[in-house]
Amino acid sequence: MKKITLPVLLLLLAFTTSFAQDKKVALVTFFGDKKIGGTGMGTLGESLMKDPAFNLQPLVEKAYDRFVNEFAKDFPFKLMDPKEISGNAEYLAYKSPMLWDTTKGFNKAAGIQYVVIPGMMWAYGDKQGLMSNEKYDPCNLAKIFPSADGILFVSMDYEFESRAMGFAAGAVAYLNMFLYDKKCEKVFRIRERGISKGKVPAVAGVPVMNVEKIQPLCQDATDALFDDLKGRLGKIVKKSGNL
Repeated sequence: MKKITLPVLLLLLAFTTSFAQDKKVALVTFFGDKKIGGTGMGTLGESLMKDPAFNLQPLVEKAYDRFVNEFAKDFPFKLMDPKEISGNAEYLAYKSPMLWDTTKGFNKAAGIQYVVIPGMMWAYGDKQGLMSNEKYDPCNLAKIFPSADGILFVSMDYEFESRAMGFAAGAVAYLNMFLYDKKCEKVFRIRERGISKGKVPAVAGVPVMNVEKIQPLCQDATDALFDDLKGRLGKIVKKSGNL
């Protein structure tokens, strides 16, 4: 049996990596959820969500920039050019069945609940229940981008956690990733979290609703999340499943 030399191994590794990167994935949504969860929040979460001073747009846009420019290069697939996504008329005209009419009931609140990257639309990445494929965003969007090998959904959400025996609260930031193949089969779901170093005053673990203090706390948690994922997220994606 012939021995494989180091140069040959390196060549094979480079070929395998290049082949994997040939897989194209359409990142169809990247959004943040303004409704912050946590024990005892109740209606306070909705009040904060509806406060126009609570602006997560810059935070989410910064997270998106880091995701596509710092982390995506370590994925075993290549993200399609954002212009190819935002330039697709059918994509721009698409309305998610999960968020159809934002003038009524739940969707009225949801219409202001999510902060979406400009040029993208809101879409729901999970497949739950027994609905037909026509009701699922992953299936519909896979048809809109037939040249893509996969469809990727990314979102961020937050919750408060009690500290200092309930007299303070910190924030936890979550990054969610759902990847589907072109047949609308789920490849993986990833959920990672980062915890803020800072904290704000709280009563029984519920933070005092001061936007000037809470918004920086969300940024703190987001920075902690992405700093923790440096050098890790690419490995997590590779271990989670293949297209």
